[in-house]
Amino acid sequence: MAYNLIIADSSPAIRRLCQSIFPEETFKLHLAASLDELNQLLETVNPEALILGASLLEAADGLLPLQGRLAAGSRIPVFLLAGTFEPLPRDCREWLKPEKVFQKPFYSENLAEAVREAVEKRRVPDTLPEELPDSPAKATPADASLASPALLRELRHIIQQEVLEAERELEKRLRASLQAAERPVSKTREPGGGQ
Repeated sequence: MAYNLIIADSSPAIRRLCQSIFPEETFKLHLAASLDELNQLLETVNPEALILGASLLEAADGLLPLQGRLAAGSRIPVFLLAGTFEPLPRDCREWLKPEKVFQKPFYSENLAEAVREAVEKRRVPDTLPEELPDSPAKATPADASLASPALLRELRHIIQQEVLEAERELEKRLRASLQAAERPVSKTREPGGGQ
């Protein structure tokens, strides 16, 4: 399954760079050259990560819809690309909460690695069900109206993260115990393997 990745930058060079470092079999790229295009993409695409050029944040007219869409999402990792002398509005960092800010010029491998890590952290393991089971709260309309869909998405994301972290910890412990069990076996062999 390919991950949805939005690249929003006014520079064609940055968009081409991202096309070269993110393989098609792993990432489905959605390109935007302006803030309006980005807002339209966010209406139809649920991305696993967003690479955003700081130059797009200069257009004040599209910032409010972008801020609302990112706040409604379940903490989409945002990677900000900024020029060395490019001014970045101070309040943008507060509501964007970027995972990382890359100053141009930057190593493309570092960007690719950071995006892969963020996507893997958000990845839901195959062992989890698609949807959480119906809860008694959904049975009573009065209680169900108290929880917004955004809150339910956020809760689902938190639960999935907890389960994923537990699975990773269990996997680490199993690997360590398997490696410990293999060590004594290799010490008992005779040198030279005589016949």
